[in-house]
Amino acid sequence: MKIIEEICQRFEQDNATSFANLFTENATYFDSLYGTYKGRQAIKAFHEKCHKEATAYKFQPVTVIFQDRDHAAFEWNFAFVSLMPQSKGKKITLKGASFVTLEGGKILSYREYADSIALLLAGNVPDKKILEFYRRKYPNI
Repeated sequence: MKIIEEICQRFEQDNATSFANLFTENATYFDSLYGTYKGRQAIKAFHEKCHKEATAYKFQPVTVIFQDRDHAAFEWNFAFVSLMPQSKGKKITLKGASFVTLEGGKILSYREYADSIALLLAGNVPDKKILEFYRRKYPNI
């Protein structure tokens, strides 16, 4: 369970270098809201962005679905306090699941799945922006 705990603990911390060092140089990170980031430097920039938009992160594993030397899957609870203008100071919570592939003890692939639309609604994002997000995420609908 070490890698799961490391992901959660390091994401909570405002230290993008420490978080990015969990990943291989060519890792892929898929965030259910922001999309895909390729490479350690892009993952580092993503983490920095997150900590500019929110604070007081709590990323807690709830259920380990599977874990071996090369893979992990877990359900989680996520909470933060928004720093965004439309929801500044509001505590927002989310539940989801993540799937991790490891290579040489580092994360090669991280994929998470959560209800991004509910997250946007909780953050008081205007309907027009949510619709734009939905159309970008699901262009064939």
